[in-house]
Amino acid sequence: MISKELDDTDRKIINELKKNSRISMTELGKKVYMTGQAAKNRLERLQDLGVVERYTVNVNCPVFGYTVHGLFTLTLNKERADDFHHFVHTTEFHILHCYETEGGTVFIDAHFPSEEKRDEFLKILSTYGLCRLHRVVKEIHGIHPVDE
Repeated sequence: MISKELDDTDRKIINELKKNSRISMTELGKKVYMTGQAAKNRLERLQDLGVVERYTVNVNCPVFGYTVHGLFTLTLNKERADDFHHFVHTTEFHILHCYETEGGTVFIDAHFPSEEKRDEFLKILSTYGLCRLHRVVKEIHGIHPVDE
């Protein structure tokens, strides 16, 4: 049986992967004071435990033409919930995150190529319940140690 306890080295590996999910095992090993093979073995153990599920990349949305950023709160109409879930899974809009909380409130983080596209998205969301747009004026980095 694989131990489920995480030690400092496990946490360091996770933090390094958060900073750069494309890091080589050799470089990861150097950063956590292990050989590349030992770091790879640790990472495989973390995957087996379900601690690390996947590697991902944060895309710089403005570089791809998504210069308008909006956060939305949607009080979901329960009768439209299935339709909304289908929309979210099939839409061409660039939804970065979508969370449903207890009580039927949905939080959506999305990027758009124009204010017109953002407003079109808001209009569509409004068909699923009461929706409010929060315009993002800037993103703040460096609050979490992993952002350093």
